[in-house]
This record gives sequence, structure tokens and C-alpha cells, in this order.
Amino acid sequence: MPRPALLLLACLCLPCGPTVAGDTAWMLHLDRPAAVGDRCTVSATGKQNRRVETTSTSQPREIATENLEVTYEALHEVRAIDSHGHPSEMLIRIDRLSTDDGSGPQEQFPAGTLIKATASGNETRYFHGRDELEGTLSDALNLAGTKLPSPLEPSEDAVFLNHVLRHPGQSWTADPKRLADAIEATSPFVIDPVTSTGEIRFEEPVTEKNIPALATTTTFRINPVSLGKSGLGQALTESSVTSTTLRLFPIDPSLPVVKETVDTSMKLIQRTSTGPKPTGTETTFQRQVTRHCLPVPQG
Repeated sequence: MPRPALLLLACLCLPCGPTVAGDTAWMLHLDRPAAVGDRCTVSATGKQNRRVETTSTSQPREIATENLEVTYEALHEVRAIDSHGHPSEMLIRIDRLSTDDGSGPQEQFPAGTLIKATASGNETRYFHGRDELEGTLSDALNLAGTKLPSPLEPSEDAVFLNHVLRHPGQSWTADPKRLADAIEATSPFVIDPVTSTGEIRFEEPVTEKNIPALATTTTFRINPVSLGKSGLGQALTESSVTSTTLRLFPIDPSLPVVKETVDTSMKLIQRTSTGPKPTGTETTFQRQVTRHCLPVPQG
């Protein structure tokens, strides 16, 4: 729900009279707490590719690939939230979910199909009636942007120390320890906090579907050192994750992000040199998705 103090601050930041965009300071609200009953129409297109190559001194090289493309349209309604204001349960009315794993496009549900999404740790579980959706259907919904935030997900404003007014063209970085803690809390990675970075750039004020918004670019360069808890997980070498996200944040902090484009690339290399048969596994993963969200007034 709108918070009067934040709305007043947003209004005070609106330009009055002729001015240069770079002369106006704005309050960027990265965290967007939801409210039960919030609804929005969502459309998305995305694709992802995974390639796993395994080598061994005793066996031929093995290569496995997975590909998935989706086209998605739906109405989302928040049914429950957690203590941080993250949606923990959502009702999805599917208008279209088309998938293509390389064998050709396939329409997965009739228009009007209802799906329930529920946060479960760092995962999201999907149910059609009593049946849980898994495999390609679960992957397709995640790719389309229906994955719910983890209850362990920290405040993005806190990670980026984002508590001051910003000017267009200004960039700032994440706190290294908070960034490392955030990634380790919501992923299987233990990362190097010294060489891993996150940066946000405030591009410019824009209007999207008649909604005044602030455009940003967020870039992560992450260096994972292991999978699993430090000292107990599998060591990684020459591994990296890079991600660039373009987002439009409405000036009204009660509204969700109205558009985002995410481009992620990941390379994970594991080598086992102990024992008589050294092995190596190289996993590469790429994902691109663009998602639009248009709030629907209640009532």
C-alpha cells in the first residue's frame, strides 16, 4: 500500500518548471514490498541454454545440452506475503504459456488456467489444482519471471547502501560483505567478496505505460569459489557469473518494477585431481528475459 511519507518525498523530487534532467535528484526505491491483493498483468519472453561438458582420463568426453524458450502472458495476484513484504503465495491466471525446448513451440495451458505459486525456501513450487508442476513447466514459469523471492533475500536497498537522493548518470556499488552474504543466503555459491562486485547506474527518468519511472542498469560480476558451505563444498576454478539487469522503477514506491530485462552468463569449472582418475566438469549457462508488469487497480 502507498506509504504517505515516501509518496510525499517522491512528489518533492518531481521537477518543477524548466530544468535539466541531471540537475534533479531522485529517491530510488529498490525494495518494493507487496500487499495482499496486489494485481498486475505480466508479459515476458525469454530463453536459456545450458551446456555441461565432462572429461575424464578413463572415459570419452561427454556433452549434455538443454535449451528452453518461453512466451508468457498472465494475471498475477498476491495472496500472501512474508515478514519482509515479499510475496509468498501468488495466484496466476495463465493467458498464454508457450515453450520450445528445440522440438518446436508448444502451448502448455488453455487460456484462463489457474496456477498457484508458493515460496518454499529458495525455490518456488507451482500447483495446478492438487498436481505439482515440475520439469519443463516449472523451468518455464521460473524463466518467465514468476519465481517468488526467497524469504532469506535481504533488502536490496541495504546491500547497495541506497538511502540518499541520486542524480541521473550517477553510479554506486554494493557493500562487498553484504553482497557476499546476500548471494550465499539465496544461492549454492560461496563467493570471493574481494573480486565480486555489484554496481547500479541511475540512467534517467522515463515514462512507461503512462507511469513515471526511473531507469537503472545493475551489473554483477561474481566470482564463485565453491558450491556449498565454505570448507565443505566443491571447489570451483576459473568460474564466473556476470549479469546485467535493466529496470524501470515507478516513482510511486508502492508500485512494482514495470519493466526489466535480464541477461545472465555463468561458467562453472570443477576439477577433481585426487585419486587415480582425474575428472573435470565445465558448465556454461546463459539466460535472457524481458518482462513487463502493468499494475491493475483494485476494485
